[in-house]
Amino acid sequence: MWFMLTCPPGLEDIVELELREKFGSTDVVLKPFNIQGRVLVDIRSSNVNELLSLKSIHHIRRYISTFNVSSSKDGLKEIYDGVYSLDLSEFLPKTASFRVTSERIGVHEYTSIDVQRVAGQAIVDKYGNKVDLDNFDVEVIVDIIHDKCVVCISVSRESLHKRHYRVFDHPAALRPTIAYGMVRLSNPLDGNVFVDPMVGGGTILIEAALYMGSKLKLYGFDINERFLDGARANAEAAGVLSIINFSKGDCTKLSNYIRDVDRIVTNPPYGIRMEPRIGIKKLYFMFASEAYKCMNSGGRLVTITLKEGVMRKALLNSNFNIVHERYILHGDLRAKIFVAEK
Repeated sequence: MWFMLTCPPGLEDIVELELREKFGSTDVVLKPFNIQGRVLVDIRSSNVNELLSLKSIHHIRRYISTFNVSSSKDGLKEIYDGVYSLDLSEFLPKTASFRVTSERIGVHEYTSIDVQRVAGQAIVDKYGNKVDLDNFDVEVIVDIIHDKCVVCISVSRESLHKRHYRVFDHPAALRPTIAYGMVRLSNPLDGNVFVDPMVGGGTILIEAALYMGSKLKLYGFDINERFLDGARANAEAAGVLSIINFSKGDCTKLSNYIRDVDRIVTNPPYGIRMEPRIGIKKLYFMFASEAYKCMNSGGRLVTITLKEGVMRKALLNSNFNIVHERYILHGDLRAKIFVAEK
């Protein structure tokens, strides 16, 4: 049984890592049909509920079919015909209401609303089910990704990136799925001293705590007391406050507070929603220098930024070795993740 999982584009391999850990040897396809932020997996129906525990994904969808579509207006008839030809009776009992949701990526002579209209009409014409946009029983996903139409049935009503512990919303919060991915990229080991020196709402440390628990020695610093209080509230809601040490501290003076650090994972200001008082460039350079100073040999730093040129120079200037970098999409923002080692 094939399922289409959605995730932050750029972290598909983290989804595969989780799937391998949970299900062992199974068929996994990253970026199927060259679609970023998608992972196809073949699992037994008895294991479907286990997908809900994955930390790196947003949505779970039962995969139905993919077919080619034109970018011209002719594509709408192709979508109608393609959806009409599918056997959706397994998912659409006669009394079930439904809605069609569509994401469209690429240049087309039609909109996602047009796609929803013609796909919905195909289902009504074939099965006679009623459309209900708000109180639907079944959600049919009809995505148009460049020249492909991908049809799925939604399994997860709400995005799994919405964690229950987010009782405090930081103004520049990192999505928990991305935070989890960054934790995994840091490859933490039992007993590691794990630090977030710009802790914000605590998302990275909370995801690390939920992943490895008390096997890590977790420390979070922030210069803003209100953010620290919010991080503590989030950690308490997640049930991990007792294993995270939160303290007031300036990331540009990190070595004054802690030494012998094994892992630093952090989401510094991008200069969009929040602008540091000393400016982005000075902040990045001073932070990188302090991170190197307090880190053990062989330690690893993972960070994310929109200012990739500045961060790269800051890391190299502090003698870090950049071992990996990748682009990801954080909402609509194209950010760069750096992995560096001492």
